[in-house]
Amino acid sequence: MASATPPPPPPQVPQQPAQPPGPLQAASLKQIHFFSGNHNVETIKGILHIYKENEKTPLGLEDESKDIVCIHSIPTSMTIHDLLQFTGPVNNNIEHIQIVRNSKPNQFMALIKFSDEKSSDEFYKNFNGVQFNSIEPEICHLAYVAKVETFKETSDGCLPIVGHEELPTCAVCLEKMDESVDGVLTILCNHSFHCGCLDKWGDTSCPVCRYCQTPESVPENNCFACNSQESLWICLICGHIGCGRYVGGHAKSHYLETQHTFALDLSMDNLVWDYAGDNYVHRLVQNKSDGKPVAVEYENRAEDKIDAVQLEYTYLLTNQLEAQRHFFEETIRLIKKEAEETSKELIEENKLLLEEKKHFEDENQRLRKEKQSLEKKVTNLSSRLTKVLHDVQEEKEMNKCLSQNQDLWSQKFQSTESTLKTSIDKKDKEIEDLKEQVRDLMFFVEAQNKLKDVKDVSQDEIEESSIVVGAASRLSKARRARKR
Repeated sequence: MASATPPPPPPQVPQQPAQPPGPLQAASLKQIHFFSGNHNVETIKGILHIYKENEKTPLGLEDESKDIVCIHSIPTSMTIHDLLQFTGPVNNNIEHIQIVRNSKPNQFMALIKFSDEKSSDEFYKNFNGVQFNSIEPEICHLAYVAKVETFKETSDGCLPIVGHEELPTCAVCLEKMDESVDGVLTILCNHSFHCGCLDKWGDTSCPVCRYCQTPESVPENNCFACNSQESLWICLICGHIGCGRYVGGHAKSHYLETQHTFALDLSMDNLVWDYAGDNYVHRLVQNKSDGKPVAVEYENRAEDKIDAVQLEYTYLLTNQLEAQRHFFEETIRLIKKEAEETSKELIEENKLLLEEKKHFEDENQRLRKEKQSLEKKVTNLSSRLTKVLHDVQEEKEMNKCLSQNQDLWSQKFQSTESTLKTSIDKKDKEIEDLKEQVRDLMFFVEAQNKLKDVKDVSQDEIEESSIVVGAASRLSKARRARKR
């Protein structure tokens, strides 16, 4: 078997479905190990490195060659004819299709090389995230591939002439396959054909080696405990599938629980393991003395050998079924015991629940009565509140009227106060005048009294004389003159 390990061809995964990637960045997201070819003839293995870019690049930016697109996670129920029908709208722009697969069952991948970058961008934009058909839920997942390099050990490292490439021959029409003229399809066994020639081939096998064009659907076996797909063993008694001791050890755990001795390896070896003897066995035969499995050699007589193997297998199966019967009886007994205990617990819980139900019913009745009483109180309080609100409204109206009256009386008070002040000032002025008059009158009276006592003064002297008063004001003198 020839092996070839290509350097990592990095299919770029864009950040948005509608945009192809730009230059490759250094951050790696995932590695996909792939292989192709007929395992009976030749197998090519390699690794796909998937990268992402840190900056978004719009469609049509021609900074690097992105004319190769990878369709990954294609279901095996989809044949080559279905794939060609799915890519039918762009088959005229396809130069080469390479079928590869990885370790996941029931899936394969397709590397598609377009004639130009515009066609790859249109294919990515229109087909990424689209269902393969309207019946099955599988979706087409696309990724750009920047570069693909392969190297075969059988070629001894010889390289073709720079700028030249040897054209392969189509095994159907026996003509050279030129990618620039017709599209080339390389199926899983690494045989290449014209897309139109292989589309006319009615079978799903290779026209050359009869190998399957796409991986065949196989049952997906998983460990019942951890869902692992590595190192699986199936119990020959009950069909339980568990992983080996170097993965999770669930197959041996099943043996310790059920005492099922033999398990079959689901890998390519198909060997039977004996957990009791801790070794592989080729014949399921038990020794009558100790009951352990032994390897028995028979003579060349085929019929006796077959009869002996059937008898031994029947004996072994009978013993295993008997052990299985005891195991299930014990399991049923334990289940019944657990069921009885659970039933008792449920009965007790039911009694408690009934008591709680009765208590809650009484409490509910009491709360209903309390609710009715509270509703009456609420009704009474509502009527009182309505009355109080009405009174408050009347008080507000009254306060408004009082406020208006207060403003009016305040204006009247200010007017009255100013009038009173004027009257007081006038009264004070009149009082002052009256005091002056009284003073003048008193002075006149005193002067008359004094003149009566004077004897040597004649009437003419009195008339011609004058009186000087120091503190008298001019107004008082004028008033006295007027009175005189």
